[in-house]
Amino acid sequence: MYRVKAVWNRGLQFVGMSESGHAIVMDTKSELGGFESAATPVETTLLGLCGCTGMDVVSILKKKRVEFDDFEVAVEAEKSPQPPNYFTRIELVFRIWGANVSEAALQRSIELSSDKYCTVTGTLRGKAEVTYRYEINPER
Repeated sequence: MYRVKAVWNRGLQFVGMSESGHAIVMDTKSELGGFESAATPVETTLLGLCGCTGMDVVSILKKKRVEFDDFEVAVEAEKSPQPPNYFTRIELVFRIWGANVSEAALQRSIELSSDKYCTVTGTLRGKAEVTYRYEINPER
């Protein structure tokens, strides 16, 4: 079981506290009553997705002894127009840099994260179409 909490600070700013003792600040646009001082809760959800699947993929690639210089995960997402404005489409974009990155190893690592390991992907897939693409670059 996970236990986290969000404590109101001021305006619409909240400080999220994790069970492991780490904190993140969340805020929103000034026209909604925020200070625009931090990522929104919706953005932190997508950031959590990037982090979760990114950690999976990097871990799997390292176990496969795939050498690479840099790696990032980006997300492009769309929400429904009606409240509660849940995500309808999420596309993950995996970018990796390295001279000899195996495309097959990268694709398999992404598939394992998507289909087996990433809790956030599995949770969001319940409402949204989650797809991915990847880019292999020789150097940054």
